[in-house]
Amino acid sequence: MNERIKELKQQATIEHPIGHGIVKYEFSPELFAELIVKECADFVRETYDHEAAESIAWTMEIEYGLHGDYA
Repeated sequence: MNERIKELKQQATIEHPIGHGIVKYEFSPELFAELIVKECADFVRETYDHEAAESIAWTMEIEYGLHGDYA
């Protein structure tokens, strides 16, 4: 598995303290998907240096509901 994917998977794992120093870990598929979409949009912004890149990245984020009011 790609190292960056492993990092995103770790970021999408949420800690839930349940008491007495015990922590429950829960993987969030929704957060994982959101992080991947953000990564892809950022890749477009960083790779292509023109106005269309921002428009494409923004559209991707809207399509996947990352800009609340616009979704």
